[in-house]
Amino acid sequence: MSTTSTKKPEQAALLEVAASEKPEREEETKSAARFTSPRPFREWQPEQGQLLPQYARDVLGEGHPASFFVDLRKALDFSSVLGAYTKECGHSPYHPVMMMLLLMYTYARGITSSREIERRCETDIAFRYLTGGERPDHDTVCTFRVRHLEAFRVLFVDTLRLARQSGLKKLGHLSVDGSKWKANASKHKAMSYGRMEEAMKKLDEQIDRLLEEAAALDAEEDKRYGKGRRGDELPEELKNPKRRAE
Repeated sequence: MSTTSTKKPEQAALLEVAASEKPEREEETKSAARFTSPRPFREWQPEQGQLLPQYARDVLGEGHPASFFVDLRKALDFSSVLGAYTKECGHSPYHPVMMMLLLMYTYARGITSSREIERRCETDIAFRYLTGGERPDHDTVCTFRVRHLEAFRVLFVDTLRLARQSGLKKLGHLSVDGSKWKANASKHKAMSYGRMEEAMKKLDEQIDRLLEEAAALDAEEDKRYGKGRRGDELPEELKNPKRRAE
């Protein structure tokens, strides 16, 4: 038997990268040098993928106001809003119940600018949860509010009343009077008719003030930034990552 062994071919190097495709090590070194410090920091990698909970509600928790507003879809009567959509024409609109809950949630938090609502729908996990990941723009938000103004006012009052009946003193930035009252409560514990009327009047005044503020803000921002523009967009030359790096 021959003892001569067959010479195996040399294995090609794995992940062979052409010199022209290799990253600029000198630039990386210069970039890293800008962040050097004698004090050690936690590792920071903004581009690294992250594992997030499947459901946003698990992140927010049951005590978050967004969870309260989402649950309102089971308690409020939205027929006045849904009934306004009678024709099938054009693109399907955003769900009216979602839009109504979004407006009530944002106004309760003291956010009345339609442009700010648009921004939060992109970046705020509570907004993303409430909208189901939808991102209505500020023109859509403003148009919806104007179209359903009276229905919004009624539903918002009902929402604040439900919050008050639940024992809440505040809902976001709004005062709702924390007195609990039930139909079968005793005379001493029940809210009197006069006091109830006064509480409802205060709720109406808060809502009127928010709606006036929202209309004024939208008009002022339309004038400042122009219709259809949010005001915080990057210039065209900076939207492309390569040109931005240059």
